[in-house]
Amino acid sequence: MIRKIHLQILLTAFISSFGLEVVAQDKPDTLKAKLDEITVVGFSGNRSIMETPGSISYIDNNRINGLSDQSLVYGLNTVAGVKMDERAPGSYRVAIRGSAIRSPFGVRNVKVYWNDFPLTLPSGSTPLNLLNNQNIKQVEVIKGPAGSIYGAGTGGVLLINSFPKNPQTERIVDASVGDYGLFKYGAEYNTRNEYMITQYKYASQVSDGYRDQSFFERRTFETGIKVFTPSNVLVSVSTLYSNLNYGIPGGLNLQQFQDDPTQARTGSVGKNASIDQEDFIIGANVESEWTERWSGGTNVFANISSFENPFNFDYKSESRKSWGSRPWVQYKNTFGDTDLKLKLGAENHFGNNNARNYDNENGIRDSLRFEDEIQIKNRSVYLTGELDLPGEIFINAGISVNRVNYDVNRVATKEGGVDPKLISKDFETAILPRIAIAKRLTDFTTLHASISAGFSPPTLEEFRTNDGELNENLEPEKGINYEVGIRGNTRDGSFSYDVATFYFKLKESIVLTESQRDGTLAFANAGSTNQTGLEVSTNWIAVNNENAFLSRLEVQSSYTFHYFKYDNYVKGGDDFSDNRLPGVAPHTFFSSLVAESKIGLYGQLSYNFTDEIPLTDGNTVYSDPYHLMKSRIGFKQILGEKLKLDIYAGGDNLLDQQYSLGYDINAFGNRFYQPAPGINWFGGIKVNYLIK
Repeated sequence: MIRKIHLQILLTAFISSFGLEVVAQDKPDTLKAKLDEITVVGFSGNRSIMETPGSISYIDNNRINGLSDQSLVYGLNTVAGVKMDERAPGSYRVAIRGSAIRSPFGVRNVKVYWNDFPLTLPSGSTPLNLLNNQNIKQVEVIKGPAGSIYGAGTGGVLLINSFPKNPQTERIVDASVGDYGLFKYGAEYNTRNEYMITQYKYASQVSDGYRDQSFFERRTFETGIKVFTPSNVLVSVSTLYSNLNYGIPGGLNLQQFQDDPTQARTGSVGKNASIDQEDFIIGANVESEWTERWSGGTNVFANISSFENPFNFDYKSESRKSWGSRPWVQYKNTFGDTDLKLKLGAENHFGNNNARNYDNENGIRDSLRFEDEIQIKNRSVYLTGELDLPGEIFINAGISVNRVNYDVNRVATKEGGVDPKLISKDFETAILPRIAIAKRLTDFTTLHASISAGFSPPTLEEFRTNDGELNENLEPEKGINYEVGIRGNTRDGSFSYDVATFYFKLKESIVLTESQRDGTLAFANAGSTNQTGLEVSTNWIAVNNENAFLSRLEVQSSYTFHYFKYDNYVKGGDDFSDNRLPGVAPHTFFSSLVAESKIGLYGQLSYNFTDEIPLTDGNTVYSDPYHLMKSRIGFKQILGEKLKLDIYAGGDNLLDQQYSLGYDINAFGNRFYQPAPGINWFGGIKVNYLIK
């Protein structure tokens, strides 16, 4: 059904785009300048980062795909304060300032947007693994609570855009291979004219995986259209079809990890522990300038998903539907030397899930255990304002009102009975203010400070455990973040830096605890935590001369210090107060060196250090520190005037470290370890034909 819907919309999109292109040839060139202003930045939109108060990092396409195009893991791990885990191919976790402490799997407590509409589901989880790297051209990372405009989540926000910063009319094909049966290929058909951008992308990626039961297969098809009309109206439509199937090898204990890291957890192969997911996502956006001072718009979005998850102890089957809207209106004016901008908006996100849990008989559905009909309502209203004062002082303030509700109706049980009782959980309304200020000290230096509140209600997976229990006593996390930072660059722009320090006081922290039954994940509120950190990023372009043999030499580095501790946490008679938060490394360091030559040869070398990580609340087990090195060498050449060729090869984990790219916290049976492969290689080719 999902495939049929997608093909119908795709056909319509193709026909529409050809028709629009014909009309476009005769339109006046009045909106050309707007084509480079399509990316929303931070809290206020289309604004220089030097005038934006807050910790915001921008990742361009070169950093996302420059060394590896297999996933977003490398690109996000270049950012100070951010850690992306890949416990197995396709099984991702994202931590912004340690926000993944409560996430045994998946992306939680981080709000993710794709092409300006939420990829995060109304339940609070984000299927980030639906995206291929071709669907990710730009990423903005907002670190810390951003609830004043983006709603729930204390970790931060990822703003992902599949449109490149400078779109061109081009055709792209690429293919890559690697160890453990990796084969990836894709194609792009992109068009740009005076006031319209279209893109069509297909990608396929498969691998056998390093471990038993770590196979991976994903196919995606994306369409996108942006149209700028002569009446100053922007209309955009994006669709994504993703078909994902990957294995879940499961965690190992230390002895298993050391003896044979390629093995799967006992039972994972026989039960075919895996996820088979098919999604169709669509979002449409309209925005316009009504007058010189007033503008507004809205976007609407929907997601249809089928989800199958055989696991060691059960078999989940879910049908998910979600939809919503994000309307807004904006007013701006100038009073003397002061500029004012006010924006009032809302985000309404609703979900309807049918969730069935079965016994697992050798990877096949068996007897029904229970079935639930689940309604989700996630709503927020926000008001944000900007004030640009004389003396290059920029103030940003905002406030939002947020409500989340789960309705769970159990319609069937294993015994065949029906419990008509509807369990409804209305989390307390959260009011989230933020105020921030930035001051340009010089043309090349900005100082900024902010205070912001955040809240994060339990996700549906935390509220409704996989054995059918409903955790009605679980409360949202709430916290206040205090932050000061400075960013700038040298006069010639060859060296830039960004430094931020913060203190985040989190109450009612949601943590993963040891469950009383193997295979059941349990969550609890852990009193309060104190989270202090320092994040430093630098970028140095040492050589930039296209006429020299060494035409470019660039060094990028980031350092993260996180001192996160329980403030008050007592569980079952054990006092964990003043212990380090599990899952958070106190020190991480990243650095990369990129060299390009005039004749087309290039090379890149990266290094990552991750300190020891406590794996339990009691701090009784720690991971070993690890050092990762990754490299890529290649040859780029322009053939004629329009054809670009890129041939490359590279290696990962060059120091052959034995480590986990993602540990399981407070794991039952001490199965903390999700082994990553040792030294492995990859290579590929990319051809780009530029039309105009």
